[in-house]
Formats: sequence, structure tokens, C-alpha cells
Amino acid sequence: MPENESVSSPEPVADSAAQQPGNAAPQSQGAEPQQAGRAPLPGEPGFKAPLTQGQLKRMNQTIKGMIISVLLTFAVVLPIIFLNPGSTKETYEKRIDAQEIAQQTVTVQGFKAVAPDFPKDFYANKAQWNAGAADGVGYWELGIVGKLDGEEHYVQMMQAEKANASWIALATDGSVPTGESVTVDSTNWQVRTQPGSSAEKTVLTTSLDGYTFILTGDQGDDAFLKKTADLVQKAEAKADPVG
Repeated sequence: MPENESVSSPEPVADSAAQQPGNAAPQSQGAEPQQAGRAPLPGEPGFKAPLTQGQLKRMNQTIKGMIISVLLTFAVVLPIIFLNPGSTKETYEKRIDAQEIAQQTVTVQGFKAVAPDFPKDFYANKAQWNAGAADGVGYWELGIVGKLDGEEHYVQMMQAEKANASWIALATDGSVPTGESVTVDSTNWQVRTQPGSSAEKTVLTTSLDGYTFILTGDQGDDAFLKKTADLVQKAEAKADPVG
């Protein structure tokens, strides 16, 4: 071999284990491995300080307060639910002794409240005195249910002593006169309608013996309205004067 020819020394081969993919780099000597399953110590991520006795006491008091509030709510609500059952067919067919309540209104209010003598298949399901606190116009109200030609109908009757045109419009949800009238046994009833409402009503109004009477029923129930008007007129004529 010639003297000037140098032989290159072989390069060091890297550790094959370090070059294998998926092998983790060796840990530095200063890092301390965390033991699996050990709870974090103070200062380490995830460490949660235990609750003090005062915090536990306040938490228990809050939970107890919530439970007491729920129990009190049930104590108030449940009796109301049991005492006021849901509406049934019997609820809508509840019959009221309208004449007895009318007599009480005459005695207490000095108001000649009218309660018709109902024929078969007719009855009152509402009878009450309304003081009219907002506008000063008190009125007597009846709900009259009856069957005519095999179909059931409903009419609301209102009777007021100090009624005027504005009060009538307000009491009948903005009804307006149509210019027509209905004659029932020689008594004229003004016809009014409720335009623009989803379920339009027909309203009849008249004055009898110083009282204004209003009958409100569904449109198309003209025969039932006239029958109710006749019952009201006969009852008003029979009613004893006040005083």
C-alpha cells in the first residue's frame, strides 16, 4: 500500500434502537417518572384541595334548603290540583239554581236580577253579579244552555241598569250595530255583530223596564237567540219590583 494513501476510518453507526420508529427517546436523567395511578400532589396539574369542614357544612345546608323548598312547593300545589280536577263533560253541564242567586242579588244589591223559568232541556250553568269596579256599571250575568232542534246551544245574558252605548260595545268585545232588528213578542232587539273575530258572535240588545239586556250567541244561532229573548222577556215581566 502506498504511503500517502490514507484509509478513512468507518463512521460510527447510530444505535439501531434509537432509529427504530415508535421507540421513545430516552428520558433525561433529571426527570422523575410519575407512578401510574398516583393522585396528583399539591402543585401538580389536576390537584384539588379537599373541602374544609365549613365548606361541607354550607353545602349541606344548601342541599337541605333546596329539598325543603321542593317539599313546600308540593305541599302548596298538590292540594290545589286535587281540589280543582280537570274539566270534564260534567263540569260544562253543571246546573246552577239561577233563581236562588237572582233573589240574593235582589236582596243584597237592590237589583232586579232576571232568572227565566227554563223549559225542558234548558238550564243555567252560570249565574253571578259583577260589581263593575272598573267602569262603575254593575251587571247580572247568566249562562244559558239549551237544546233546540236536537242541537245544543249557549247564550250569555247580561243585564245592566246604567248601561250606555260605550259600555255595550266594551261588554260585547267591540260589537257594532248592523242596522237590523229582531222583533220578539212586540219587543224590538237591536242586532249587533263582532266583525273580525275568529268566532263571530251575534248580539241582541234591548231595554226593558229601565234595564239593558244583552244576549250573545254564535252566528247562525238566530232561532236559539230569539227563544232565549222570549224567555228573558217573560221573566222580566214576572220579576217583583225592587223595594
